[in-house]
Amino acid sequence: MATASFEAALRANLKISEQERATLIAIRRGLQPTCTQNGTVDAASAATARAIKSAAGKAFAIYIDAAAAFYAADYDGATARFTALGSARDPWLRETARYMLGRVAVNRAQVDYYDEYGSPKEGTKIAPNLLADAETALRGYMRAYPKGGYFFSARGLLRRVYWLGQDHAKLEAEYTALMALPEAQRGIDAMTLAQEIDAKLLSTATADTLRDPNLLAVVDLMHMRGKGYDGEPCCAPITRAALEAQRPKFASKPELFGYLLALHDSYVAAQPAEVLPLVPDASHQTDFTYLAFSRQMLRGMALDAKGDRNARGFWIDLLAGAKRPGQRPVVELALAMHEERDHALARVFAPGSPIQTPEIREILLVNVADATLLRQQAQAASAPDHERSIALFTLLYKEATRGSHRDFLNDVRLIPASAPSEANSYDIQSSEHLPTALFTKGKNLGDYGCPPLLETQRRLATSANDAKAMICVGEFVRANGFDGFFLDSQPSADDLGGTPSQFTGAPYSRLDAYQAVLASSKASPEDKAYALFRAVNCYAPGRTNSCGGKGVEPETRKGWFQRLKREYPNSSWAQELRYYW
Repeated sequence: MATASFEAALRANLKISEQERATLIAIRRGLQPTCTQNGTVDAASAATARAIKSAAGKAFAIYIDAAAAFYAADYDGATARFTALGSARDPWLRETARYMLGRVAVNRAQVDYYDEYGSPKEGTKIAPNLLADAETALRGYMRAYPKGGYFFSARGLLRRVYWLGQDHAKLEAEYTALMALPEAQRGIDAMTLAQEIDAKLLSTATADTLRDPNLLAVVDLMHMRGKGYDGEPCCAPITRAALEAQRPKFASKPELFGYLLALHDSYVAAQPAEVLPLVPDASHQTDFTYLAFSRQMLRGMALDAKGDRNARGFWIDLLAGAKRPGQRPVVELALAMHEERDHALARVFAPGSPIQTPEIREILLVNVADATLLRQQAQAASAPDHERSIALFTLLYKEATRGSHRDFLNDVRLIPASAPSEANSYDIQSSEHLPTALFTKGKNLGDYGCPPLLETQRRLATSANDAKAMICVGEFVRANGFDGFFLDSQPSADDLGGTPSQFTGAPYSRLDAYQAVLASSKASPEDKAYALFRAVNCYAPGRTNSCGGKGVEPETRKGWFQRLKREYPNSSWAQELRYYW
């Protein structure tokens, strides 16, 4: 139906004069339906089309009439005209008309099926004979033109017919056939196909209705999932007995069925030891299919869960055959998690380490590494630029905020002369060059008349309880948008980087710093007034703590507000603060 293919066919037909060709192209271009208006041929264009004299040109004019009828939902008229073109001498017209008969039948079947919002009307079903007509027309085109220009489109429409008719068996058969083809022969990319299967078939399918072992395995996997982000599982957990009852359906794929049994033992029954007999060691291979790879990954995870001393060697062996897209990073992740939980982080960053995926290495540096390892990687000539940059930024930030002030003063010498000093806290981790010069040249120092951060760190190196210096660290964090910073949080315990940080000191909290100033007998009245002002504002305006640390109750915040007004009434901070939250 595309205008471009229509024009190309016209130009290829040498029996049509240039004048007629130009006329037909102009009329076709004027036939452009929109979401609110059907395409129609106006009276002038219709009269012009009737003036076409050549037989070849008249056939193309009939096609335009048929297309206009299709757009106007005149499906009887469209069917009659497209049928008439079945004997056209032009090959493009014959093929396109045959394909359009299928499209007409699909559209006819959907008349009055959808409501104004595009959803099926409640209780409405499409007449089986209309769906049968659409299937017959589409399959007729596909048989006649197995390599036709509309073959993939017709196949997609055929799937739609099965979905509209809730014919799950035929729909499943189509998806099974598509999955067996190379991607280049499907007419649909793998991601889109997976999404379509999920939306059109698996959303309503059950283990009883499915026949294909691959699709059945997907449904089984859904029923083995844990809780989602909302804290609820997506589906009722499948029992081992229910899984065993499916064994006949997996007769052609015993390894897939064994994998499902092992998954059930691992994730549902939480019995990793039971996985090992079901999945023998086959790690010494030069290549893995994705199923074979998944089986071995499950075995390795079971070894780790048991604390088996051979787990590390297994992961290293598996790396040699992990050659297909996506395989090696997964093995590196498993090995990295093993090293992390074995307190052997140094092996990840040792020369010749097999763990080279940048994201994996950086997650460990940011969340778990101690100062020594961060300092090492910040200077490692063999490390990628971004790894060195993120190691140095992490080192300096944690030293500045977690009490290692003398180390900070020594380590700022590692900042490259060309390092940027401007920071965008929202994407700082993904920046090509992290702004490490922020720690020496940063200009965002807050509202309390703080000196450069270097001077603040010198004061804290001399006296760790210097009240103004503690406030100034908070000002540096606040002014640069580092509240809730990724360097002050950590992944969950089950994730990479989820073990306790080896860096000395606790994650930074401005609220904790303000409370330390308030508790200090050496803090000046001005320092205490500002600490009260900022502590109250930690909860502005949404009554949630934006400053980190353990929160306090509203009564405590009220007390801070009243203390500021009572003890420091002449302070500009007391005069500025009008509410507590």
